[in-house]
Amino acid sequence: MNKFKFLIKHGLAKRLLKKSFIITNIVLGLVIVVLVNIPSLIDIFSGDEELEQTHVMVANKTQDEAYPLEETLLSKFNQVHEENRYVAYEHSLEAFEDFWDTENLDILLVFSGDLNAPDVDVYLRDEGLRNHVLSNIQIFLNEYQGIQYANYTFVEAPDPGDTPGMDPETRMFIEGILSMLFLPMFILIIMTTQFLGVDIIEEKSTKAIETIVSSVPAKVHLLSKIVTNLAFLIVQSTIFIAFGVVGILVSRAITTTTDTEALSLLAELAARIPNWPSMLLIMLAYMFVGTLLYLCLAGLIASMATSQEDYQQFQAPLIFMLLGSFYIAIFLPIAGLDGGIRIAAYIPFFSTMVAPVAYATGIMGVWETLLTLFITGAVTVLFLYYITPIYKVAILSYEETKFFKRIKFYVKKAFANNNHHKNNHRNKRKH
Repeated sequence: MNKFKFLIKHGLAKRLLKKSFIITNIVLGLVIVVLVNIPSLIDIFSGDEELEQTHVMVANKTQDEAYPLEETLLSKFNQVHEENRYVAYEHSLEAFEDFWDTENLDILLVFSGDLNAPDVDVYLRDEGLRNHVLSNIQIFLNEYQGIQYANYTFVEAPDPGDTPGMDPETRMFIEGILSMLFLPMFILIIMTTQFLGVDIIEEKSTKAIETIVSSVPAKVHLLSKIVTNLAFLIVQSTIFIAFGVVGILVSRAITTTTDTEALSLLAELAARIPNWPSMLLIMLAYMFVGTLLYLCLAGLIASMATSQEDYQQFQAPLIFMLLGSFYIAIFLPIAGLDGGIRIAAYIPFFSTMVAPVAYATGIMGVWETLLTLFITGAVTVLFLYYITPIYKVAILSYEETKFFKRIKFYVKKAFANNNHHKNNHRNKRKH
């Protein structure tokens, strides 16, 4: 156990304390912060553009109908803007339900009851405006009658009544978000498999592997490499998330407004995807289990290679499977091939990216998604179990034959040795 911990600590220190790692993350951090702040920077330097106005209607059905409620609220909404972004809707509605069929009306607020503690029906076309609207209503109520609160009812858009399940607009929104998340996930998995292969090939080409394997079993060596790279994946992912949070904080600091529009994408995400916490957990679970599966395959391939050139050629199947998973997750939802997505979600090497998409878009329920996760995990454990004897043979071999011939030789030798050890063990037990 102490040797196992030492190998992990040594591998992480070797990776994280490199100047190239530090410099690369500084550069990537600056890029992420700049990318997150592009909308704010555009907003700052685009003062001459035509102002996009938000049309608001306020219906005062309270006991104090004479109070200029609409005018007061509009002044509150526009306090943080140099120009009037929120303007009164000039037409009337026959019924409040007509809001959803009225194209130019963005916000409808219906106040009823006592204005000291009113009931407010809120109609919003853009959920990203919710926090801004509610906070300014409360500011008005505080000034009007002191610290009391309104009772809010958020009126949802009527069901179009077409096919059951997720509406096309929400599904397109989710697919767009997932496509942005899968790109860094794809890059991180590629990085970890590359690092694992480079480490093993470096030790094998310098014959250092012979000293290491003489001190620890080959199985322990393989597991230490896998755990080290999983830990690196977690560290690198945390760094990227931290840079994203810093970018959002910088965006809110430099934006020309003090409302929540800088976080409108997050508000829209939370409004359109109420189950986003479970989606995030499932995506992280698949990232962990899927990376583990790919690392097992990368370790097996690296053990059979004798040089970096060998490894780059031999890892083609791994890259193709990972690319296939990425493209299936991106393009099959766009093509509407839900059946193909469901089938691919059950294939372990594809499920890493496909299954989270199937769950997020409503193709699979939570229990079916967990079933595919269990299948992927079980296949990973079995795969690790069966490649361990092959790794033990291949890591100390320097065969220069063709790839598939080399695989056949290592598999045959590994399981022949395994059967021989089992027979010896049985004979000892008999005696």
